Amino acid sequence: MQNSRLIELFSALEKIEQRELGKFVRSPVYNQRQDVVDLYDYLYQNAPFTKAGTIERAAVFTAIFPGETFDSAKMDYTMSFLFQVTKAWLIYKEQAADSVANQVLLARALRRRNLERLFDKEIKTAEKSLESQPYRNSDFHYQAYRLHFEKQAAASRQNRNSTTSFQEFSSELTTFFIAQKLWQACSTVIYQTVFQADIQQAMLAEVLAHVERGGYENVPAVNLYYHCYKALTEENSQPWFAALRDLLQQHYQAFPVDELKDLHLLAINYCIKRFNTGETAFLKEAFQLYQEGLSIGVFLENNSLSRYTYNNIVMAGLLLKEFDWVENFLHEYRDSIEAKYRESTFNYNLAIYYFQKPDYEKAMDLLQRADFDDVMHNLNARRMLLKIYFEKDEREALNSLITSFKNFIYRHRELGAYHRALYMNLLKFTKRLLNIRPNDKEAFYTLKVTVEAAEPVAEKAWLLKVLEGLSG
Repeated sequence: MQNSRLIELFSALEKIEQRELGKFVRSPVYNQRQDVVDLYDYLYQNAPFTKAGTIERAAVFTAIFPGETFDSAKMDYTMSFLFQVTKAWLIYKEQAADSVANQVLLARALRRRNLERLFDKEIKTAEKSLESQPYRNSDFHYQAYRLHFEKQAAASRQNRNSTTSFQEFSSELTTFFIAQKLWQACSTVIYQTVFQADIQQAMLAEVLAHVERGGYENVPAVNLYYHCYKALTEENSQPWFAALRDLLQQHYQAFPVDELKDLHLLAINYCIKRFNTGETAFLKEAFQLYQEGLSIGVFLENNSLSRYTYNNIVMAGLLLKEFDWVENFLHEYRDSIEAKYRESTFNYNLAIYYFQKPDYEKAMDLLQRADFDDVMHNLNARRMLLKIYFEKDEREALNSLITSFKNFIYRHRELGAYHRALYMNLLKFTKRLLNIRPNDKEAFYTLKVTVEAAEPVAEKAWLLKVLEGLSG
């Protein structure tokens, strides 16, 4: 059962969610099978399944069908039924969280049953509920469209003239479409940059022209993504980015956390792109966006911070030499990293922190002891150790590291040709550097010229700086 879809889904639920699921499983509306209830009870009582044999099929079967001979098909059916009920509970939970959508659905049900008086009351409640909720993202306009659609449908059935409602449901649908199209366009720009893909965006030119004719200046769902797209695509992009920054600060309360996170990451991507072209001031902009995002909690999902975001924030801070801030961040957000990656991610970033200060002794101690579960972390850890050993003139340790580094690259066949060449060239040139006699400036210069012409080379700037000093 360990690899079953049911166990995968059940294990992903928090304990409080597992308890809520129990009430759902016991509801005769959704389940009338006692074996499904018994299986749920067994899983709830034995989660998180760390004890050996806890979810071995035969043992579970005996627990829920005492006295019966093991029947694999029967076990499969019971697991399948509980899996279906759990999926139904997830749908119910998602729907229950959207009060406006539920109110509109209720109004629709009343309209379809010709209950005009009740419909009028509930549609007014839906309008109040929609206006009172804080967000003004694309979903707000979608729910407004659905609400006005119901009003128009009711008016048509009652032969009432409702031009205003018809205009509103048409306008809200257009606004929803434009907001979604602009969000997609921004995401596509990033995707194309990362994966060098050619994605066709139908109707985007028409959408942009429509927005530029005016009327959306006070619609955050459109205005922010329009400025974001312009910042990502215009040659003279800085004014668009500055306007986007202002709009983010003005309207951050108009978006739910997940969407606000997307907007921050789009702005950060813009900054990193500019920084990578040599505009160093944009690194500080990216760092400020990370800080602002942390202050309003946009990077936390279920109180968990992605290890990749944790890494990126640390690197930005260290490049700006914000050592005190980074040290505080490392410890403050340590417990927010997903548990299975927590120690490895924390130790890796703490080692980078000490390396950059520099405090080579502490960095070396962490790098030598830590077991990094990510291949790229392993590569970077070995790269830092290589530089530390060289700087400390520990040649024996450095030669040993070069050998083990090569073996690591050979073992990890999942590394692409680019990364293999990147690191193998670093090792090759470092080995050649070690083999040159200390006073042979001509040999150092020749190697420097070779390194300059080579691509790709990890730590190329560091190698050239070292060779510059030795050949000068």
